[in-house]
Amino acid sequence: MARAQGLSPALLGRWQRQALAEAVPSSAERDEIKRLRAELKRVEQERDILKKVVTIFAQPPQP
Repeated sequence: MARAQGLSPALLGRWQRQALAEAVPSSAERDEIKRLRAELKRVEQERDILKKVVTIFAQPPQP
């Protein structure tokens, strides 16, 4: 395929290795993803609680 495009197979291989290396998240990126997922879970729980509170307060007062 590389030769059909006028490229050296070694160059294509180097590009492929570079692309794969950049596609794998670094340790710092993995840590940030883990932290963001935990924060998202917490915020979703808060949202669900607030939805319930709004539902309770939106009900008409009992006589």
